[in-house]
Amino acid sequence: MAGRPPRRTRPRQVAPLVPDLALALPFGQQVTLGELRGTPTLLVFVPLAFSPICTGELRDVADALPSLAPARVLVVSCDSAAALHAWRESEGVGVEVASDFWPHGAVARAFDAFDPARGWPVRRTVLLDGGGEPVWCDTSPGGRPRDVGDAVAAVARLTRG
Repeated sequence: MAGRPPRRTRPRQVAPLVPDLALALPFGQQVTLGELRGTPTLLVFVPLAFSPICTGELRDVADALPSLAPARVLVVSCDSAAALHAWRESEGVGVEVASDFWPHGAVARAFDAFDPARGWPVRRTVLLDGGGEPVWCDTSPGGRPRDVGDAVAAVARLTRG
């Protein structure tokens, strides 16, 4: 529906219980959910690298990085780590990208952000506190970009009290 605002919900309390789930980073590196503990983390799930809306969101997140500090920001897709690295490089942005390629969508599933009918994540942003607990979630209907200002405000609320 046109004009429908994004749905904001508290994500299911699943991810903090599975710290062994990992995301692939470029150049053969990886990060587990357990390793994200200790600092606030913003997981920005996107359906497909190189698609117009996802690319716009990648640019918006990159532009907002200073305002999202001190949170670690990961843009997550089920595309391969190599494809995500190429996407990031083609856009010339410094935002960190992470692949949920294999096991396919495991991290997205943990945050109820996977669309099994399509095989990719829904457009969901999840903010984890320093203990790895989900404290804020923003989900946008298919085909509609998120407003990164909402994530900036959520990080500010968490980190500045």
